[in-house]
Amino acid sequence: MSETTGKFIVLEGVDGAGKSTQAYLLSKYLGEQKRRVLPVREPGGTAIGERIREILLDHSSSAITAPCELLLYMASRAQLVAEVIRPTLEKGQIVISERFILSSLAYQGYAGGMPLEAVEAVGKFAILSLEPDLTIILDIDPEIAMSRDKGPGIVSEEQYDRIEKKGVEFQKKVRAGFLELAGLHGDKIKVIDAARPPKVVHEEIKKLVAGVIG
Repeated sequence: MSETTGKFIVLEGVDGAGKSTQAYLLSKYLGEQKRRVLPVREPGGTAIGERIREILLDHSSSAITAPCELLLYMASRAQLVAEVIRPTLEKGQIVISERFILSSLAYQGYAGGMPLEAVEAVGKFAILSLEPDLTIILDIDPEIAMSRDKGPGIVSEEQYDRIEKKGVEFQKKVRAGFLELAGLHGDKIKVIDAARPPKVVHEEIKKLVAGVIG
């Protein structure tokens, strides 16, 4: 398998942590620095992945089993790695992904009850052992994150997708999973306080990324 020369940056965190905002700000900043950068999201990022995303987030998919959910996320991820991420890295570009393998470990593993060793095994197969150069966990209290995600005008949980409707207690387990994973892999996983204003969070992300891309 060919070696990659680009840099792979991943933003992780509970729903509503600000991943999309920070991915946009980071992509914009790096673009202004004349860096070639490609932002991607999970699940999705490819034609096949977007179709899988619809299934995963649709309210009508409530009967989906835990193993099926895990495999669908991994299928979308496998397609994204093969079709988009690895070819882009091989061109020497920077890829910024909203979520990657840590999300499966936190959501389907720690919070969902799937055996972590099973999630890791399927994950390694799906991503062809591709590892991010830096993973940044945007840490925030799920109660704050979910209210901030939808804004003050929310009046019904019908606005939430299937994963969000699992509720705050589920998200608290996800958060705990992310933090435990960070403790186990502190060399390439950094945790920052995402409850602060987006511009402040962005400045800290810039410093972390600079240490990786030079």
